[in-house]
Amino acid sequence: MTDARAREQLRQERETFDQAKAHDARWFTLRLAAGYAGIGLLLVIALGSGYLLLFPASYSPATIAISATTLLGDMLGLVASIFKLVLQQRSSVPLKPVTGIRLESY
Repeated sequence: MTDARAREQLRQERETFDQAKAHDARWFTLRLAAGYAGIGLLLVIALGSGYLLLFPASYSPATIAISATTLLGDMLGLVASIFKLVLQQRSSVPLKPVTGIRLESY
């Protein structure tokens, strides 16, 4: 390999690694935002349904049953989706070096 060709290959490999690093950072930000949004949504649903369950005097039994079912279903669904989509790391490819050459001048 000529020196110019080796430098160009190293430049392209650095470019590839930097792109993968930026892609990984964007996915981390997206997972973090989705996790916080899920927690916020879970709190809103829990507070709304909890209010209906704690103060049932002014609501019909059907409304209370629907509220309890909604609370249980949404909590289970949100916890499962947050775990599956946000907390599992199987979807991301680990960063690793992409160069196959070494330059003595660097």
